[in-house]
Amino acid sequence: MYISNPDRNHLNVSLIDAVLDVWGKTGEQHLIPIAGRSMFPLIRAGDQVLVTHGSAGIRRGDVVVFRYNGTLFAHRVLSIYEGNNGTTFITKGDNTPQCDPPFGINEFIGCVISIKRGNRKMPIDTAAWRILGWLIAVSSLALVKMHLLIRNRDQKFSEHQPNQFTLFMKRGLRFFPIIVRRVAFVPFCWWKDEKRFVFSEKTMNRTTQNNETGR
Repeated sequence: MYISNPDRNHLNVSLIDAVLDVWGKTGEQHLIPIAGRSMFPLIRAGDQVLVTHGSAGIRRGDVVVFRYNGTLFAHRVLSIYEGNNGTTFITKGDNTPQCDPPFGINEFIGCVISIKRGNRKMPIDTAAWRILGWLIAVSSLALVKMHLLIRNRDQKFSEHQPNQFTLFMKRGLRFFPIIVRRVAFVPFCWWKDEKRFVFSEKTMNRTTQNNETGR
């Protein structure tokens, strides 16, 4: 299933050839700037992602970088298939309604292990983040399958009035992503407020010092 939303997280095209050439020779980790909102709120426009080269150890729920039509994208892995033609990956942006086109090892670039926003850095290759990523991937995959099921059902019974079950499922599909995002993205809110927390802590320390000086 191809993505219809053009606002996907992508890397600057001018960096692609240079990055691939360096990775092909050294296999080192590199920070790469991101644009777009397809992985919001985890990855935002202006963030940088630290990418490690290669596909070893990739699991469902990991955020990976791949190449499609001359552009690099950073999206979450929903499924991994092994076939006669090798490994095939199915990915999707957390903030997009549809999956990306399937791609193989030749298009695979690397795995995102951390996100840099300003002076802050958040690793996402920990056990906790892998579990969270897996939950997001499974819920996203279930949502896509439910959407296809309802769409096929509507096409099959298009001449009839939609029944209560179909209406219930459609309404559920509207609220399901909101519920998942609110539950799964709690750590993102903490990361977003980390700067405020640090500021408050400094302010508290400064206030305490002033009070002690005034005694």
